[in-house]
Amino acid sequence: MSTIPSVPQYRQIADTLKARIANGMYRAGDRMPASVLLEDMFNVSEITVRKSLQTLAREGWVTGKRGVGTIVSDSVPKALVDIRLTGNFTEWLASAAAVDHDIRQEVLGSSVEGCPKPVGEILGIADGDPAWQMRRLRSIGGDPISYHVNFARPGMARLISEEDFRENGNFVELLRQRFDEPLDRADQHVEARTADMDIAGLLDIGFGAPIFFVENVYVTSSGSVAAVTHLYLRADRYRYSAVTRFADLEQADRRPFYRKARAEI
Repeated sequence: MSTIPSVPQYRQIADTLKARIANGMYRAGDRMPASVLLEDMFNVSEITVRKSLQTLAREGWVTGKRGVGTIVSDSVPKALVDIRLTGNFTEWLASAAAVDHDIRQEVLGSSVEGCPKPVGEILGIADGDPAWQMRRLRSIGGDPISYHVNFARPGMARLISEEDFRENGNFVELLRQRFDEPLDRADQHVEARTADMDIAGLLDIGFGAPIFFVENVYVTSSGSVAAVTHLYLRADRYRYSAVTRFADLEQADRRPFYRKARAEI
């Protein structure tokens, strides 16, 4: 795996460990792997590992306890600007599925296990309780372009299997066909991120390369959440486009708030 030389190794390791904490590999209250294991895991020196853990502690992700080791903090830092793209979901689904391209899909595995705490909160799953997960890698011409992780309550394992994706099956279509409630909408959140070591390895890009992280929350007609999908998209293979119709702007002009906002710009 290639890396970006200008990014120090300790920073690469710290960012990768942060991503693993956020993804639930190391959970709140867990003891982080011993320094000697991290040295072997990342093939670096003891000094580099120590600087990585010090960076995590300084940023609030872990705390050191004498005689115990390094413990994952109860609440990890999170400060995001929320970007939402809304519109015709059918059109979004067709474009996101890249129906005009020769997509190949590889199922990396499915399981029922603990999920990241933020995902569990969305699904209504108690912290530490298991969730269904499906992991897939999508490629064009042999080049990986996106990594997908679907989350749902454990019962989803009876509705959707790995075999459903052997012929490039689409998760949303399967969900619409088999879930016991009709889907009403998808709430989508998009973040600009850089690839940690784990994602860089999956997408065959360098550490620190730009990616889009997309969270889709699928909501039923009753308002319950059916599933959550996390997508990691190579920024050099995707772009987000939006259409703003001036008719919408004209309607907004009639509302006092927008008239005031435009006057202040």
